[in-house]
Amino acid sequence: MFGGPWLGVLVFVVIAIAMGWGVSRLFHAMGQVSAERDSHGDSQHDAFDPEEVFVLQRDLLLGYLADGRVTLLPARDDLPAHAPGRKRMPTLEQFRDQPSAYPDLIGIVQRDTRVRFVEVIQDPDNPQTSLLVLVRIIDGPYAQKQPVLGMHLESADRDQQTGRTRYRPRNDLFTPNPPNAGPVQSTTP
Repeated sequence: MFGGPWLGVLVFVVIAIAMGWGVSRLFHAMGQVSAERDSHGDSQHDAFDPEEVFVLQRDLLLGYLADGRVTLLPARDDLPAHAPGRKRMPTLEQFRDQPSAYPDLIGIVQRDTRVRFVEVIQDPDNPQTSLLVLVRIIDGPYAQKQPVLGMHLESADRDQQTGRTRYRPRNDLFTPNPPNAGPVQSTTP
């Protein structure tokens, strides 16, 4: 007869090994994301200094992700060509003409709005983009104490000395706040 205690033991061992491997992979992935967060000060993310204030050069969209988090991202014309869902993303004009057609979008963060990049998060398993940036909107109608998740806001180049990829805020979307602009204070309570 096939079965008995040996089959039960074998099934238990296979399940235990599979679960152990899955948990191991989970902890490994969490360690990678955590290590990338901890390495914020290295040359890979230096341009995302959380003390520096940037000014939007173009209007950006503010919306919700499927999990309810708020995100800041470019409209269709400013998204990278390889971005998943690019064809479904509206242009700024389409959103302005018919905002009710896009229930996942909150509104438009206007040009000249000041922001800070609070944290850079490497997420290699993210199908949308492997680099996420937590962005604090400093002023304007969408100013918030809690940072929002920024996607497709970076550009990349290679460090000539190390050969590593360096990420920085996209020049077409952001410029550093002029030093004579005065102190930066949030308009939120």
